[in-house]
Amino acid sequence: TEQQQNHQTLLSIGILGAAQIARKNVAAICHNQKQSLCQLTAIASRSNEKAQQFVQEHCSKAKEVRIFSGTNAYDELLSSSLVDAVYIPLPTSLHKEWVRKALNHGKHVLVEKPVTLTMEDFQEFQELANQKQKYVLDGTMFVHNPRTRQLLEYLRNNATNDDCFGTVLRMDSTFSFLGDEEFFANNIRIKSGGDPFGCVGDLGWYSIRMALLVMKTQQHTAKKVKVAHYQLNQQGVPIDLTGLVYFYSVDCDHNATPPKLLSFHCSFLHPLRQRMEVVGSKQSMILNDFVIPQQGRPSLHYELRSQSLTACDEFAVDQTQNISCETVAAVSQETLMWRHMSQMCRAMEEESSSSDESSMMIQRVSNEMSHMSYETQKVVLAVIESIRKDGAEIDLS
Repeated sequence: TEQQQNHQTLLSIGILGAAQIARKNVAAICHNQKQSLCQLTAIASRSNEKAQQFVQEHCSKAKEVRIFSGTNAYDELLSSSLVDAVYIPLPTSLHKEWVRKALNHGKHVLVEKPVTLTMEDFQEFQELANQKQKYVLDGTMFVHNPRTRQLLEYLRNNATNDDCFGTVLRMDSTFSFLGDEEFFANNIRIKSGGDPFGCVGDLGWYSIRMALLVMKTQQHTAKKVKVAHYQLNQQGVPIDLTGLVYFYSVDCDHNATPPKLLSFHCSFLHPLRQRMEVVGSKQSMILNDFVIPQQGRPSLHYELRSQSLTACDEFAVDQTQNISCETVAAVSQETLMWRHMSQMCRAMEEESSSSDESSMMIQRVSNEMSHMSYETQKVVLAVIESIRKDGAEIDLS
């Protein structure tokens, strides 16, 4: 209830770096603390001037933000008792060092995706988080949106209903934006020493995560990956890619049954598009804003569409339903992400301080998010391996 929320201790957040990517999350934390259940208490930057400017421009609603600056700024923030959890919007190449340090300092972690550059590092983070009784969450916002939960429930409930949507057969997704001259000259997302996975880690991650969630409702899992087309910049970083992910039933030999397919396109070379189509045996589900909700809509929705032909196949006839989804009024999916982060961190702390060692319920909830993050990371790395092998098929099993 609202009264309970008011008495709940806010999770204190520190940010490593004053990167522009952090603006959206700072707004989510600060502008609606009653919903985010978090408060921004510290920011670290090697440049005091940059940190001061960031706080002035983006943290006006925060009561008091401590600035740590200088060469040891990140370490000083992690050592501070002002902070319960840290947000790490640093380049992927720096995640290994700073996620590990944060956990060793007893901080919960929300880290931008991709989580890291290798599965070995990812597994180390999970083991260390379990050891320290801390939570690590990746920054995939749309999974916290009520629409995502609602459409997944719809697909799960209608998987065997041939009078409605039916069984998922395949998915087609694209997420792209057109980078300008400044982007291609200076942005860390196309630097091999910063984010070497390029458009795959930055954009393809979302298509892969949504497909994994959808196929879980069908009891299918990703088994193979293949890159159909790719373009690299001069540093060898992907800037345009079309990929295929093959899903098979968890109960069947994938050599004996046909796969269900995700075809996805991610690119820094095309106009903004963020579309996901889930093709069922009777209808298609279409989201034209599956990552970032469109501005000005009173409520989020998805489309259920089918087509039929008139006599003599003269015309095609569309039948479209717009399904409105429950939303939390005036609460962004970023705010909901921080709310879930706060709730999970507090639940883990309460469980770890209790003499009762049965933490099964807490672990089930946190493990679900961790598992999907793990699976997404695994598929992304397989896509990168396929690029390195010039489009070879990569087995995930």
